[in-house]
Amino acid sequence: MRHDYSFVADTDSLDALRRLRRGWAGWELAEGEFRVRLRAGGTVRCHVDRAEIESGFEVSCLVADFLEEQETLPARDSAFTSHPNEVAVFRGVTWLERRPDLGPEHSIQYSGIPGIAIPDAAVAKCDFTDAIAVTNAEAALIVRLALRPGWLEVLEDRTEVEEFLALRGFA
Repeated sequence: MRHDYSFVADTDSLDALRRLRRGWAGWELAEGEFRVRLRAGGTVRCHVDRAEIESGFEVSCLVADFLEEQETLPARDSAFTSHPNEVAVFRGVTWLERRPDLGPEHSIQYSGIPGIAIPDAAVAKCDFTDAIAVTNAEAALIVRLALRPGWLEVLEDRTEVEEFLALRGFA
């Protein structure tokens, strides 16, 4: 029997992410975190939370918090400065399959997007928050879990952003 889990952004994270709808005074990607200084004050900090869901099954989740004290971030004029922004939160799915053919305690963890068929061999599955999109009439960017564990990456290239959004059914 497969164990099903959920490791998604909590209410506090979602409240912080909603603040990205407002004008930005500056943003940066530093040390694997995405930080946005808001024009109205305060900073939204997106980062990775990691947990071992069960033995040998580790999952990462994109989370956010709001810092009242404004961090020193370089002013950066962008399309997100004065236009109303939309924020969408995306989920991924990961599962664990035991592989006794590779050794007595061997397993492999796979990841994909929701809707993908999870094999019958999966012993555990977890839905997790893996990305956000910030869009407006002028621009779009994606903040997502990076291949480097515990880090986020930002996609700004229009083609990459459009491909991501199309893959997720958000075109």
